[in-house]
Amino acid sequence: MKRLIAVVPILFKNHSYKQGDELPVEDAEFVEAWIKNRAAIWQEENEKLEKVAKAKPAAAPTGLCGDAYPSSGLEQDLVGRPPSKKARGAQPEPTKGRRKSSA
Repeated sequence: MKRLIAVVPILFKNHSYKQGDELPVEDAEFVEAWIKNRAAIWQEENEKLEKVAKAKPAAAPTGLCGDAYPSSGLEQDLVGRPPSKKARGAQPEPTKGRRKSSA
């Protein structure tokens, strides 16, 4: 049986569908528009959606080469740019989400 799968995030009837979620097929006009605009595809149940490639930096990191103090190691010294969190030994920041109530 074929399913309609979202290729991009879609907001439909106050519900947000993420990439890979199954979309409702009750409204034929929306189904036709999603397929026409390549926002959704028909997929067999046993098929898997291809993963999207992640972006890679196209240029060198910002900053000027030079001696920085304290030194982070070979080829990591860039004047005007702080060392990486790992090189500084920085602690991870706590999440800033709301706490769930216990009630």
